[in-house]
Amino acid sequence: MRFLILAATAASALALCQCSPKADTAATSSSAASASTASSFAYDIGIDLTPTALAAVKAKGQKVTVSVMYYGNVTPASQALADPKDGTLHLNTDVVQVDAADHQTVHMTGAGANAPHLKDITGQKPLALLIVYAGKTPETSSIRCTDFQDYVSNAQQSPVTLKCDAA
Repeated sequence: MRFLILAATAASALALCQCSPKADTAATSSSAASASTASSFAYDIGIDLTPTALAAVKAKGQKVTVSVMYYGNVTPASQALADPKDGTLHLNTDVVQVDAADHQTVHMTGAGANAPHLKDITGQKPLALLIVYAGKTPETSSIRCTDFQDYVSNAQQSPVTLKCDAA
């Protein structure tokens, strides 16, 4: 009797294993889904450094940092999730460091915009606050740059160019 129960259990388990996708396939499918979602918010940033800004960054051996905070306007149903300071829902950030060069383009994947709370913002359209600096923090940066604050969809239409000069 025990043998029959054991055999029936083994047969059932084997049948279920054959129906399940292989672990590699599941991981690849999950990665592909994440990649396609991330790429839906990808965009390019142009960085223009003046000669004095470029010299200042290189003299200090610094990298140029592109920092983006993604956020959105809350829906009526997600009011409780809003930041009490500004009334928006902060999604995530992306930070990329590049070598100092004039007239360069930096590709942003937009991965930080893909947060579980994307569904909680109006139209599922994230906004981006983008800043560029060189040094440990924006406050101690050796350069001062224009910034960008708008919908990611607007940044996708054409590269946003930020201009930088020495601080």
